[in-house]
Amino acid sequence: MKPNQNPRSPDDHRHPSTESAQPQPGRGGFAEGPSALPTASYTRSPGEPATPLVGTAVHCTPTFFPNAREFRLDKLEYNHTEHHIHNGPKQSTRASEGWKMLVEKTAPNALYNSSARFDPPRCDEDTRLEVINEIMGWIQDRDAPTQILCMTGAAGSGKSALQQTVSERCASLGILAASFFFNAGDSTRNNVSRIVPTIAYQLGHKIPGLRQLIGLAVEDDPLIFDTVLKTQMEALIVGPVHHFLANNSSLSEALPFALLIDGLDECSGESRQRELLVAIQDSPLRGRTPFRIFLASRPEMAIYEALHEPGHLHNAAYHIRLSDDYNATGDIRRSVQRRFHDLSLRRRLREGWFSKWDVEAIVEASSGQYVYAATVTRYISEPRGSPAERLRAVLTWAPGKGHKAKPFASLDLLYRNILLRAQQAFEEADDGGRDFLLLLNCLLNERVQIILSLQENICLLDLGTPEVVICDLRSIIHVSSSDILTLYHRSLHEFMDDPDRAGPVYVGQDRIQEHFTKCCLARISESSLDDTINDGYSTADREDTVQYKSDLPGGCVVLFVQLPLHRLPKNSFGKSFVPFIENGGFEKMDKYFRSPPYEGPTKVPVCTCKRRSAIFHCWRVGYCSYLLQNLEDLAPELSIIVRKYERLWETLYQEQCEIKGGLRCDDDCKTCIRACCPSDD
Repeated sequence: MKPNQNPRSPDDHRHPSTESAQPQPGRGGFAEGPSALPTASYTRSPGEPATPLVGTAVHCTPTFFPNAREFRLDKLEYNHTEHHIHNGPKQSTRASEGWKMLVEKTAPNALYNSSARFDPPRCDEDTRLEVINEIMGWIQDRDAPTQILCMTGAAGSGKSALQQTVSERCASLGILAASFFFNAGDSTRNNVSRIVPTIAYQLGHKIPGLRQLIGLAVEDDPLIFDTVLKTQMEALIVGPVHHFLANNSSLSEALPFALLIDGLDECSGESRQRELLVAIQDSPLRGRTPFRIFLASRPEMAIYEALHEPGHLHNAAYHIRLSDDYNATGDIRRSVQRRFHDLSLRRRLREGWFSKWDVEAIVEASSGQYVYAATVTRYISEPRGSPAERLRAVLTWAPGKGHKAKPFASLDLLYRNILLRAQQAFEEADDGGRDFLLLLNCLLNERVQIILSLQENICLLDLGTPEVVICDLRSIIHVSSSDILTLYHRSLHEFMDDPDRAGPVYVGQDRIQEHFTKCCLARISESSLDDTINDGYSTADREDTVQYKSDLPGGCVVLFVQLPLHRLPKNSFGKSFVPFIENGGFEKMDKYFRSPPYEGPTKVPVCTCKRRSAIFHCWRVGYCSYLLQNLEDLAPELSIIVRKYERLWETLYQEQCEIKGGLRCDDDCKTCIRACCPSDD
């Protein structure tokens, strides 16, 4: 069906022998009629609207021409049996043994209308209209060049609500063939073992002619459920559907064709996720079935690789990037306003218990993802609490205040599970014993992102590629084509900075500071003196486009002087600073400070002074005094080196002031000092 077409009329495929009389409703909402009619039949699922499969008939008890008038019939022969009549072998009204075996292997909890999913998330009437129309338009366009639509999106972006809404809409149109909702917390639907039997069951339940063929396939191979997914799909779905349509070609357009799969990322086993995607492409998508498959998932490794070049679905799938292609801010605002207004009526709350500014604060904190707003409104709406007080608790929340209330508990659980699963995958593959959570926090550090590009930070941390850390975090982290790393959820930063909320995935700022200090000092120590003279830029870069070179120490120096000294653990001093001074680190710093500063674009904001002057001032004033205090007890012989360079740099500073006409950076350029010197935040 093309988008914007009306649903098919039941007369579109009416058999010629029924044109002289309108069929009468029979059991199940279908027509009874002469036994000579084709008898491929359709049975709706519980809760599904009574929309019959066009051109079908179901026989229950003999009914001959009720209310018929003025027609003539010659040579009628009628033999009544207790069986349904179908194209192909006869099927007993009793369920076959094969069908019973299949039913035992299904996952009833995975159906869109399962009682286990009572009151599932769905879209409000006036929200997500644009994306719903795009999805429904694609599903109903039977001539579209692709048979699979993959929708990826951040955690909590509303994918399952969209799947539920689309499932219900397809069911109301009579085009829903099957649905399967994965769930990590349900052992019957957190793996791929039951997906093929469950889909086959729904097809056979709707179309008894298929039920017989599927049952026979199981009887023919009782171990079919233990085979690979492609074999199961061929035997239980593709083969029966292909055979059925070959013998009922007039029904091909009337067969329900929308097949929906939600939450692939919640299926355990990355390899099994890949197997399912490959099986879908190799079986139902080879032109032998009419199905239009709508699959939704977080952009985790299996589907990410399949959809991006050179993945096997790169050209085969229609791809919707929900979090990138659609701005849900307006929809989130409408949803929050509706929830609050409904709550006001239900609880008879006084007018003015919330304001439009309160709504805007929640919308802004949502960062375009539904999960934050849904978590907050659910917490505020709990019956055994004051909505106004709970709203205030949400809006005034700050880490480290010993809050008793837990308004973000479900959101925290989502973040924690994603990070723990990524940590486990990283540690299983990593041979170096590296700390995944520490590296992640270093990549996400806002101070570092101001100074270093993502690639420079990767080089500093000696990761080789950011993929080793973020490959399992694409549902919460986005890397743009220009290598800019951003979070889909602003609230994730708040979560990671709060030890009470983050729990086992919390990493303190002291550890992050210590690691950056160690990495910066190591990179400066490893560099040559010639490297430092170029301020981290090559001559070729200055003449052409400015491209910061990640193998040079300039960025490390800039970052190093920004690290707040008060957060450096005492025990890290001997491990990092002593070998740095012993290996000529101060000599390289001196070369860096005396080299001509680059006058082009910089990553550090500056005012009227050169970036170099501000960095030099912070190092001279802050680090020299800090080092002297700590070296007296630990390595007094190194104090001589520090004092030597302290005197040299004081002279250099005075010379720079004279060149500037007496302008002192620390007196007249507070902006530079705030931008380039350490602070307490």
